[in-house]
Amino acid sequence: MQDLTIVAKHTIYSAVVGSRAYGLSGPASDTDRRGVFQAPTSDFWRLDKPPTHVEGPLPEQFSWEVERACTLALAANPTVWECLYSPLVEHVTDAGRALLELRPALLSRRAARTYGDYARDQLAKLTSTRARTGEVRWKQAMHMARLLRAGAHVLRTGEVLVDVSAHRDELLAIRAGDLTWEHFTALAADLEADLSAAESETVLPKSPDRAAVERFLVSLRSGAAFGGAPPFVPRPLPVLDEIPSWAGEVADEHPYPLVFATVSGAHLYGFASVDSDLDLRACHILPLHEVVGLETGPETVQSGGVREGMELDVVSQELAKFVRLLLRPNGYVLEQLLSPLVVRTSSLHEELKSLAPGCLTPEHARHYLGFAAGQWQLYQRTGELKPALYTLRVLHTGIHLMRTGEVQADLRVLNTLPYVPDLIEAKKSGEHDLLTPSLVSPSRLSADVERLTAELESARDASSLPATPSATDALNALLIRTRLAR
Repeated sequence: MQDLTIVAKHTIYSAVVGSRAYGLSGPASDTDRRGVFQAPTSDFWRLDKPPTHVEGPLPEQFSWEVERACTLALAANPTVWECLYSPLVEHVTDAGRALLELRPALLSRRAARTYGDYARDQLAKLTSTRARTGEVRWKQAMHMARLLRAGAHVLRTGEVLVDVSAHRDELLAIRAGDLTWEHFTALAADLEADLSAAESETVLPKSPDRAAVERFLVSLRSGAAFGGAPPFVPRPLPVLDEIPSWAGEVADEHPYPLVFATVSGAHLYGFASVDSDLDLRACHILPLHEVVGLETGPETVQSGGVREGMELDVVSQELAKFVRLLLRPNGYVLEQLLSPLVVRTSSLHEELKSLAPGCLTPEHARHYLGFAAGQWQLYQRTGELKPALYTLRVLHTGIHLMRTGEVQADLRVLNTLPYVPDLIEAKKSGEHDLLTPSLVSPSRLSADVERLTAELESARDASSLPATPSATDALNALLIRTRLAR
C-alpha cells in the first residue's frame, strides 16, 4: 500500500494548523494541514508494518498514524496537541470523534517541561545565530513567545490554546522585528516566569491517562480487525412525528447505498398541508465500476408514486454530484443535508454535515433571492397561499443565513410577521388554497416582501461569511477516500 493511499483511505481526523489556525495569517500564508490516519489492523500482521507518519498528498500536509499521534500526545508534544485542538477541522470520522473525546486523557503537567524546553532551546539557537551573523530570526522568536503563552494557558485552564489572535499585535510585531533584542529577551524571561507560575497552580494531572489511551487503541484496532461497518452504510432512526412511519421503507428501496435520506419541502419548512407531497431527498454512492467503467451509473435517481394516499417525490444525487452542488451557492442541498427530519443517516452523513459550514458564502443570498422572486411571481399569477409562504420562507432563511451562518428552513422558527401563523394554519386545509384578504391584505404582503428582499440584500452585503468555500479540499479528500474504500 502506498503512503498516499493510506492517508486518502484511512484518515480519521485532519485540520488546518499553523498561522491560519493561530489567527496570525496574512495574504501569502500557506495552508498547513496535520492529520491522523488509522492503518488497517491487518497491516500490522505483516512483516512490513504501516508507516508511522506520511507527508502529503496535499502541499504542507503531514499525518501521523493514530498510535504514533497518541504516543506523542502522551509526551505532551505541542505540535500534536495543537492539531487535535485546532479550530479549523476539515475532516473527522466516528473514530476521529472518539480521538477528540480522548483529548483530556492526553493532557498533563508535562506541558511545563515540553513547552519550556522548546522555548529554552529556541532562545539558545536565536542567541547563537545572532552572535554568529548579527541577525535575529524573528519568525522563530515569535513562535517561541507564542508557545510560552500557550504553555501557561494549558497549564492553567486544561485547554490547548491554538488561536492566539488575542495576542496578534504583539506576536506580529515580534515577527516584523519591531522589538529590540533586549526588549524581546526581557519579554521571553517574563513569559518563561509566567510558565513556571502556571506550573505551580496547574489544573492538569501529573501524568496523562495512559490506560484510557490504551483502551481507545485496543478498541479501535479490534473494531478494524473484526469488521466495522463502512462509513456509508445507512443507519435507521426512530420515526419522528413529522415523518410517516413508512418513509424508511421508501429509502431502503433505493437501488444504491445511501449516505443519507431526509425530508425536505413543506414538511421541513413548517407548513405542510393535508395533501402535501412527501419530498424525500437523498445522497447515494455508486459502486466503483459504475464510476470508472464504460457504463457509468446515474448521478440523479428520481422516483414517485403514492404511499398510503400520500404522493412521493424522491430525488437522490450521487455523492460526487452532491459535493459539487454543495460547493455552489445552492441552498437546497444545504437544507437537505442539514434537515432535522432524518430518515436514514451514516457516519459519512455526519462528516458531510460537519463540513457544511465551510461551504457557506454570501453568494447563497443569490439563490434565495432568485427563488423568492420566482415564487412571488407565481403568487401574483395564482393568488395561492403556497407560493406566498414559499416567498416568505426563503427570504427569512436567506436573511438568517447571511447574518448567522446557520441554515434554518422552518418558517415557524424564523418568522417575524404577525400574520404568518394564520397563513400556515390556513394552508393546512389544502395545498392550492387561495390567500384571502382576510388573512393579510395584498398591499401589506407586497410591502413586507419588498422589505424582506431589501433586508436580505443588505445582510448579504454586510455578511461576514467568506467569499469562497473553505471546504473544497476537505470535500475532495472525502470523495476520493470514499471512492477508494469501494
